[in-house]
Amino acid sequence: MILDRTREKINGLLVVCGMGAGVLLLVRSEVAAEGVRRGISLCLETVIPSLFIFMIFCDLFAGLGNGNILLRPFGMLASVYRLPKATAPALLLGVIGGYPIGARMAATMKREGKLNSQQAGRLLTVAYGASPAFMAGAGWYVFGNGNLGLALWGCQLAAGVITGIILSRFYPREQTECSVSQSGGPGQFVGAVVSAVRGMGIICGFVVVFSAIGSYLNLLPGGIGRWITAGMEVSVGCSAAKGLPFYPALLCVAGCCSLGGVSVWMQNACFLRGSGISMRLFFISRLVHLPLSLLITLAADRIFSFSGWMAGEVFCSFGTAVPSIGSGNLVSSVFLVVCCLMLLPGGRKVCYNTSDFTR
Repeated sequence: MILDRTREKINGLLVVCGMGAGVLLLVRSEVAAEGVRRGISLCLETVIPSLFIFMIFCDLFAGLGNGNILLRPFGMLASVYRLPKATAPALLLGVIGGYPIGARMAATMKREGKLNSQQAGRLLTVAYGASPAFMAGAGWYVFGNGNLGLALWGCQLAAGVITGIILSRFYPREQTECSVSQSGGPGQFVGAVVSAVRGMGIICGFVVVFSAIGSYLNLLPGGIGRWITAGMEVSVGCSAAKGLPFYPALLCVAGCCSLGGVSVWMQNACFLRGSGISMRLFFISRLVHLPLSLLITLAADRIFSFSGWMAGEVFCSFGTAVPSIGSGNLVSSVFLVVCCLMLLPGGRKVCYNTSDFTR
């Protein structure tokens, strides 16, 4: 009875919010239009160049297991997390490709039978984080130094590994079996491209929607709306750190990148929809990862003195900093060549959990 009443109140609140949003769209339609234009621009200039190629490789890597020598360290890390070694590509690309990649790979591997629902939920907790391209762009925009952004990315990775180890102590060890199958050839590549196009549509859709919502929130007095939007969208949160004193800005960037924001959470939920994968462990992992990332960032600052890395002036905007790091530079080119080399073996290991065949 109490649960039913709570649901009725929530539904009523949603109806009121929906009606209010409709009124705002009629009265201040130009605000929504500006937010949509800004969101589309962000997708074309930043999101698609940074993620599209990575999403194609995600589907191609999903069947590699840890048979390739370049993935063996991540296979060992999967064992530490008490996950099947076939999750090695997801662990690699989940932290290099950007936030939605881990959820997308978890859902893909669950549908293909390589993981069960519990394992996919665990994978989501460790294959999550901002890409180095994004962090370098945030470093340039907020602190005037892309290397500082990459250092913060390293702190995020360290916090992620510790979080994975802590949470894995509560997981049971599960036996996996492996068999060998042939790669899908051109058909697999075509499927990866089609899947990446659909995935980019989901991501860009949420980016545009939250950009429009942020435009209305920015109308609130006293800059309150900007900080509310910062909690909803990670790029806005990092942008809000610009102009703050050094340590509040440092912790703001670290905290926003640890959580990701409501927009990223909804992107994850959209990729997981219908897969049977719960996000409960994911939210628990954020509660562990957030304080760890802040503590590790402060400890790293004590060792490396990040404040001395800051440039006197910053001339680039956050929107242009990210794609300049994410495409066309030597590091990205080398990484893509390595990705191609990883696809050369003709066969691949396909791992499955024996419990998948007893349910």
